Amino acid sequence: MSGLRFWSKRYLLIGMVFVSVMILLSACGSTTSSTTTNASTATNCPHPISLSKLVVGVIPAESQTSIIGATQPFATALSKQICKPVSVFVGTNYTSVITAMTNGKADLANFGPLSYVLASQKGGVQAISLALAEKTKEPSYQSYIITTPKTGIKTIQDLKGKTFSFVDPASTSGNLEPRYMLTKAGLNPDTDVKGTYIGSHDASLLAVLSGKVDAGAVASDTYNQLLQEGKFKAGDLTIIQKSAQIPEDPMAVRSGLSKSDMTSLQEALTALNGNTAAANAIGAGGFTPTNDSLYNGIRQMAKEMNIDLQKVAG
Repeated sequence: MSGLRFWSKRYLLIGMVFVSVMILLSACGSTTSSTTTNASTATNCPHPISLSKLVVGVIPAESQTSIIGATQPFATALSKQICKPVSVFVGTNYTSVITAMTNGKADLANFGPLSYVLASQKGGVQAISLALAEKTKEPSYQSYIITTPKTGIKTIQDLKGKTFSFVDPASTSGNLEPRYMLTKAGLNPDTDVKGTYIGSHDASLLAVLSGKVDAGAVASDTYNQLLQEGKFKAGDLTIIQKSAQIPEDPMAVRSGLSKSDMTSLQEALTALNGNTAAANAIGAGGFTPTNDSLYNGIRQMAKEMNIDLQKVAG
């Protein structure tokens, strides 16, 4: 998931929740002697980088609390690969991570497809690795438009006049794709539904489930995860529309990193494929090298929807 929220949301760096993980590079040599540690770091580090530390940003696809508690295994494992301390933060929203990357305050981030496109246009952020789906290890996912049986909603056309939960302006499966599906069905997503941005995919699903809204958008990854966790039963929700396949989330580096650092980070992420706990800690089933062109379809969809990416990016 291994998602991306536009129009009228203020794109400020509201604040970030920091989870600092300072690793003393035990994987790179003995910590009992500084001389041994330095020599070992220089010669035996699996994927060394020139930065003194690495700051990793994480998009809030689910609630901040759940992500904060889960990221440490990823930070620890990545630190052992690059032999530098790793600090992880979860942005308060998609835009906060975009802003941190484009301002050089974060070095590596796990974006949704649309938020990546926004960050690449705004600040030259570059995709280096594809985060495969956590459970299936698939390279793609979908956006679902969901409702409950009690609403009587059967088709996407039935959504006219109904309340609807989008996720965030910079979300692919929580905003871009559902807007695209609504538009293709002949509905104006700004006027034909009573939309609201609810902040995360799990919050959108739970808002539909509780009856807070009539229908909403959710990433297929989150839908399947909450179903497996027993948060709802299959008959509790109805999927009335599915999007086409969307590329899974990219891991991207900020502008200004050297080619050697980009290569080392790409190789370090791939090396984590043998560490399921580390990959799962950031919501991935593994990592595979990728590049910017994989997300050209997202750019084309935004163009078709007449979305001004500069305004969305803030």
